[in-house]
Amino acid sequence: MTDSYPLPKDWRCPLDPPAAYKQLRKEAPMTRVRVWDGSTPWLITRYDHATEALGDPRLSLDFRLPGFPHTSPSSAARLERTLPFPFRPDSEYRVQRAMLVQEFSPRRMETLRPRIQSIVDETLDTMLAGPRPVDLLAAFALPMAIRVICELLGVSYDDYVYLHGLSCTIGSRDSTKDAAGRALDEMEGYFQRLVEENVRNPSDTLIGRIAAEHVRRGTLSAQDAAAMFQMLFHAGHGPTAYMICMGTMALLLHPEQLGELRAIADEPSKLSAAVQELLRYVTVSNSGRQRVATEDITLGGQLIRAGEGVLVQTDSANRDETVFPDPDRMDIHRPPHRNLALGHGIHLCTGRALALIELEVVFRTLFQRVPTLRLAVPVEDIPFKQNDNLLGVHEMPVTW
Repeated sequence: MTDSYPLPKDWRCPLDPPAAYKQLRKEAPMTRVRVWDGSTPWLITRYDHATEALGDPRLSLDFRLPGFPHTSPSSAARLERTLPFPFRPDSEYRVQRAMLVQEFSPRRMETLRPRIQSIVDETLDTMLAGPRPVDLLAAFALPMAIRVICELLGVSYDDYVYLHGLSCTIGSRDSTKDAAGRALDEMEGYFQRLVEENVRNPSDTLIGRIAAEHVRRGTLSAQDAAAMFQMLFHAGHGPTAYMICMGTMALLLHPEQLGELRAIADEPSKLSAAVQELLRYVTVSNSGRQRVATEDITLGGQLIRAGEGVLVQTDSANRDETVFPDPDRMDIHRPPHRNLALGHGIHLCTGRALALIELEVVFRTLFQRVPTLRLAVPVEDIPFKQNDNLLGVHEMPVTW
């Protein structure tokens, strides 16, 4: 048994996962941890064990199964509400995911690149026209990411402050079960109304198409559709915005790597590899991927009994020295090897192609248009989100 989960992190080194993961990978890659409610799920810290676990259908993401490892009160609050499709049994998950696969296909997302470029440029125009220093999160990363997902879904951009506030409550480990429940209720109600409006009068948006093709025909309930879109909004802006800030911070703290990025920014394949390395090095999804065993399985030589919870620590797996040589060094020329920042297996991030395009456009454009960008305060003065399901900042002052 290790310390209580989540393991303590040294915030003087904000880009690094907790140091204890390195020791666990070597000495106890499958170990039990104690979470907030007293339960003791297994913690997986090695890359090979993580990929095996995320690809094993006997480890389920069904929230309602006994023994599922809820890592915070806000996670448990979902039990009393309509679950978004990733948290359903695999048979239900596959049906609803299939409704979205074509919508988020790499080919379709690539057609959005010009529009994403316009949104990035317009958001930068506004930031550059304002005072400095400026908060990169509030002035650029967050409005850019939210505008992209709002346009795709068909959500009014005017509501983004309200919706982001609800998302923050849902994603914080500090939120009580009641507070998270109220935020979930409000967000589900918001998207329920949007779905109902699009059933009556479908728009040419993702919500409109799903409403017309599935809700109207009875293959998806309005309640399930609302849960689907609530999850897509929640997952489609926060991780991207925080990755923009943390990736920018990583590059500013490694000026030689930033110079290399500028040199290859107009070479698509090299830029793509650089973004993958940033995702590996700064894995913003720092809460273990939750699973529960539906039958007895052996993983990494360890017997996991049916009903026991599992947490797959992807930020640790992405620093596994047996897979990524010198893993604590950022190297944008690192030979490609699939990192786990966006998941693995059937639960690979639905919006993966969109997220990668957004990050490619952002890092290329931000440092070309603002070549003198720099942190406006020392790293130790940046307020990080220290008890959240995502590695991020409350604000990140920059200047140029």
